[in-house]
Amino acid sequence: MKALQPDEIRLLRFNYGLHEGKTQMTLSFEYAFLNGTTLSRFVALSYVWGDLNNTQPICVSGNMISATRNLHEVLQCLSASKFDQLIWIDALCINQKDLLERASQVGLMGDIYSRASYVLAFLSPLSDAFNLGLDYIAQSAANPELHYEPSLSPHLTVRGFDARDEALRDSIISIFATPWWTRVWTVQEFILAQEVRFQFGQRVIDSKILQQGIMNLASHEKKCCWAARRAGDGYPRGYLDYPSKTNSGLTLYTAALRMSNLGSIMSTDPSEAQGLLGVISLFRTRHCSDSRDRVFGLSGLRLQTSDVKDTLPADYTMSTAVLYRKLAMMHIEKSQSLDVLSHVLHGPSLEKRTMGLPTWVPDWDAAMETDYHLVYHQRIDRSSHFHASGDMKPHWIENSSGFITTLGFEIGQIEHTAPGYPSTTSKLGGKSLIDTWRQLAGLPIDPKDLASEAMRGGSRESAFLHTLCGGIIFPPWDVDPSMYAKVYQAWLTWFTHSKPASLSEEVKEGARNFDFLVKNVSMGRQFITTEDGEFGFGPELAQKDDKVVILPGGKLPYVLRRVISSSGDAAAYEFMGDAFIHNAMAGENVKPLQSQLKYIVIV
Repeated sequence: MKALQPDEIRLLRFNYGLHEGKTQMTLSFEYAFLNGTTLSRFVALSYVWGDLNNTQPICVSGNMISATRNLHEVLQCLSASKFDQLIWIDALCINQKDLLERASQVGLMGDIYSRASYVLAFLSPLSDAFNLGLDYIAQSAANPELHYEPSLSPHLTVRGFDARDEALRDSIISIFATPWWTRVWTVQEFILAQEVRFQFGQRVIDSKILQQGIMNLASHEKKCCWAARRAGDGYPRGYLDYPSKTNSGLTLYTAALRMSNLGSIMSTDPSEAQGLLGVISLFRTRHCSDSRDRVFGLSGLRLQTSDVKDTLPADYTMSTAVLYRKLAMMHIEKSQSLDVLSHVLHGPSLEKRTMGLPTWVPDWDAAMETDYHLVYHQRIDRSSHFHASGDMKPHWIENSSGFITTLGFEIGQIEHTAPGYPSTTSKLGGKSLIDTWRQLAGLPIDPKDLASEAMRGGSRESAFLHTLCGGIIFPPWDVDPSMYAKVYQAWLTWFTHSKPASLSEEVKEGARNFDFLVKNVSMGRQFITTEDGEFGFGPELAQKDDKVVILPGGKLPYVLRRVISSSGDAAAYEFMGDAFIHNAMAGENVKPLQSQLKYIVIV
């Protein structure tokens, strides 16, 4: 295979001819310079490689190249439609055995996908399972006034099916259950494209139709079709939360998020702008064959940290652990904040897969459940509201082993812990859990006048309410305290009821938004109290005697665990995670305790 020059790429040409009366297709290479004045129009393929152990050779211009079964299916489908455009396919157009060429071409992939006339996202060699759902979404895109809630008129129907029908829901969900939506590389390939076309068998649909259809459905969900989210049969969002038996339990809600998340990266609203950490976090549950591609596969995006390609160019000789360390340090230095620490997750809710990481570095390759990831990412979004360390800048010095010397001061030592928001495996939930939290917070289990006491500023009951919703108050609660008290009471009724689905719609609807906040601050965490009586929510593995500290540059308090030190005079700690502690989120402790700053080591 001819070596490539800088800025040069290979493109594939489909050649058709007759052999013994039958059409035969062969492939050949053409070469082009991305920045050349004679660059031909070409298509870039976005697809899932599939099983790397299930391959067959393909001959391209006399070169035998190993290709997965998935790629063979793509080529057969394109050949059947007499595809006749130049196309760029990574597995064939990059010499995968040449690490230097691979790294160089990965650095060009952002330009390749942005300069292609369109990106062809190949989702399946078949179309039958998707047609009903595609028709429904296309109708939604073309008719934004149509409701999806069948009890409202006019509402969407396709061939007599509406959103109540399992066959329709399964077809919609199956669109977003294809592996393409679960891969890291396809994010960049979609976002950078001038135009994206999704292909299912011989059916091709413009991505703008899918995107607009989902946006219209989401708009109805927020405004008029909220009835679909009413708790029924134990599902908070009604049939939007019914798991699809044919699609590994995916729901309409989580399926639609896969499209919405891509759309959020494309937003032109400055307030929604994402940096690289935000994007890696958003797509943290996606998969890649090489864990380093969680960084390299997204670094071509035009983000707030757009210079990441220069700071961390694709280098497949670097270990995953070293790459993740460098990314964390780069972000701390460039952002002058410790925001990256909130992405560090330890505990049974996730499965770590990267060996050799210091405790303060996120394992971006760790596996986690969709619900846990959704709550964690929403919690990250809300961390920008807090300023626990005031205007102090990070003091963060790394040694060759990845250990950190920093400054910090202690604001408490953990005395008691209790489970956080209940999961499907929790032993404690409902009233027993709330009673435990209240008891640890020094509050009566069954108060007589909960609502009025919670509204009394400065009271411990008010602090407990503030902690339950993570310090966030949705409008119009902020201007109408009585409404705040009402939804708090509704949530308590719903959360502690033995049969919540039997409650009135008014109670369930009142509880919904408040429960979103409670879950956001407490899921995958523990309720913690300190020796001096403060309380909040901390890491899932927090335990008695762990230290709650403020570190310069941190928006949140952090929990550390003392370890035997071999680092001189400074105390050494493991980093356990961030926390929400009442009376510690807005820099209240900085002035009175800043004089107590001391050096500590985080291993």
